Amino acid sequence: MRPLALVTGTLLLAACASGSTATPDTPAPEPGSTPTTAPPPTAGHGPAITYGALRAGGFRLERHDSLTFEFEGGATQQQARDRVAFLRVSLVPAPAPGEYRVTVVLDSIQAVENGTPVAPDSLLAIRGTEYTATLAPGTGLSPFKASRPSTLGDEVQGRLPLLFPTLPVGGVREGMAWTDTTRYEVVADAFPGTEEAVVTYQAGTAESGSKAIALQSSGTYTRAGTRMQADQEMKMTATGNRKGVHRIGLDGILIGAEGSDAGEMTISVPAVGQTVPVKQSGTYTITPTSSPSR
Repeated sequence: MRPLALVTGTLLLAACASGSTATPDTPAPEPGSTPTTAPPPTAGHGPAITYGALRAGGFRLERHDSLTFEFEGGATQQQARDRVAFLRVSLVPAPAPGEYRVTVVLDSIQAVENGTPVAPDSLLAIRGTEYTATLAPGTGLSPFKASRPSTLGDEVQGRLPLLFPTLPVGGVREGMAWTDTTRYEVVADAFPGTEEAVVTYQAGTAESGSKAIALQSSGTYTRAGTRMQADQEMKMTATGNRKGVHRIGLDGILIGAEGSDAGEMTISVPAVGQTVPVKQSGTYTITPTSSPSR
C-alpha cells in the first residue's frame, strides 16, 4: 500500500471506528490547575458568581470540524465531521467547601462524517454513557472518567470541559480578568492524546434582563497523540488558537456558549517516513434544552 493511501485510509477508518486502542506517547495528565506563574485575577466589582448545584440539567452540544490534508505535489483532501450531543448534567455538592461532584450522561448523539450519517448501531451503543469528574476551587475540573470506552464516546468526553469554563478562586465578578492553564486528556480529530491550553478570560457586566455575565475567552493550545491502526503507528502534533464566550447565570448555572478554534496539525507515519500537514478549523455551540433544577 502506498504511503498516501495508508494515511488517508487510516484516518477515514479512525473517524468511524469504535473501541480503538489508544497508545499516547505523552505522560498521563494531572488534573487541571492554575500555575503559580499565572497572573492573579484583576479585581472586579459586584457580587461574586461561583458554580451552583444542578440536577439533571439538559444541554445540547453541537460541534462542526473541517480538516484539509495537504500532500506532496499539491494534492489536498477535505474531511468534515459534525456532532450533536444531548447531555444531562448534574453538579452535586461534595463535602469540601465549594467542591462539586460532576456527572454528565450522554442521552443521545447525532454524528455525520463527510455528509454521511454514522451507522445507528454505533450511536445506540454509546447512549447512556456516564462521565464523572470533580469541580473544585483552585484546581478546577478534574479529568472525566467514562463508564465505558468508545471512540465516539471518548470524543464527546474531550469536549465536556467546554461546559465548565474555569472560574477564579472566590468567584467571578463583573469586569474581572484572569488566565488559566490546564493540561488534560482529549480525543480530537480521531487521535487520543494530551492537550495543554492557556486561556485568558474577561468578564463583562451583568446583562440586563438575562441575569447573566458573559465570559469572553481567547487562548492557545498544543496537542500531541498517538494511535495504532492496521499495525501502523501514527503520531500527531498540533497547535492553534481558540476563542469563545460563555454566559453564566448569576445563580452559577451555564446559560449558553459558543466559540471557534483553528490550528495546524502534523500527522506522521514513522514506519513509512511520511508526514502530512493538516489545517483544522471548528465551531461549537452549547444551548440548554431544559430549565435548570437546583
